[in-house]
Amino acid sequence: MLVRILFALALISPLATIQVVAAEEYPELSFTYAHIVPSNHTLAKFDRRWTELVTKRSGGKIKFKMFWAGSMGGPTEIPDLVSSGALDFGSTALGYLPSEFPLAGVVGNMQRTFATPSDAHEASMDIFDLPAVDEELKKHNLLILNTTTANPYNLTCTKPITNLEEMKGTRVRANGKYPPIFFNSLGMSPQTMSFAEMYEGLEKGLIDCSWMSHDLAISSKLYEVAKYAIDLNLGAVPATQLLTNRTKFEKLPKNVQTLMKEAAHDSSVEEAKYLKEVFDRTINVDMPENNMTYVHFEDVGEFKKIEPDMPKIWADDTTEAGMPEPAKEIYKILEDARSKLVN
Repeated sequence: MLVRILFALALISPLATIQVVAAEEYPELSFTYAHIVPSNHTLAKFDRRWTELVTKRSGGKIKFKMFWAGSMGGPTEIPDLVSSGALDFGSTALGYLPSEFPLAGVVGNMQRTFATPSDAHEASMDIFDLPAVDEELKKHNLLILNTTTANPYNLTCTKPITNLEEMKGTRVRANGKYPPIFFNSLGMSPQTMSFAEMYEGLEKGLIDCSWMSHDLAISSKLYEVAKYAIDLNLGAVPATQLLTNRTKFEKLPKNVQTLMKEAAHDSSVEEAKYLKEVFDRTINVDMPENNMTYVHFEDVGEFKKIEPDMPKIWADDTTEAGMPEPAKEIYKILEDARSKLVN
């Protein structure tokens, strides 16, 4: 009798039945997860979606205790907290730590390299899968499950910038090793400043421009202190990496590991679709609503003549630092991606 009932239910809704059975196979688990931005920030949207998918597909058995906006550790602290096991998961930008992650951290430091968020995501995950990069992560007891991406980065400024001459001397927030090289080559003045300090920096005149996508600038409310959005495409960016403690993750049941990896993939597919939609909406709706001026950069031809090849600069540095083989492998991935943008 029970078999006939289950068979009838399967005919009515086979997917629902499969999900119920599968959910019963997952253990009750609770994880800690820290993120560098607030829960309502665009950069958090699809990391939050990942947790929702994992919880839903496990039938509510796998849950996350979230710590937002750096409340459990700043951008440079989260990797150590995850590595040590103080946190189970964490999202930050490894590009903030070029000394500790010279290979994995490259993805967030390459201006004018990725044409689209999908290109940025695909290239990043290919880089993270390379044996040399995996070995670097293993030394820190870390795994990367995913990377969030952002629409092409631009400049959000307190003044209009339409040409190279107007760029000269302009102070722009640019952290790490390679973004300052890029902006220096344009005659700009890079300033080191945390993500959380950008708003105040623009408000107080400590910087003239921020470097981020237009929709991230809206999400960060920079329109309140910087009214000019410059349309110069500086390339899509793999913004933050979803890190997990390698030892803990590899001890999880295989179906839990698979569930988390599949949820990461699916959340990224959703993210790519969302970013396409939000790009136009930001320019056509959000900017006018917030009294922002969309400024056309007229000097694109001259810009292309002087822009540096950031993947080559990075590869040359990394080769000189004694890592010629991984430099060559990563450079190939980066240059293949860059060709879609600059050609």
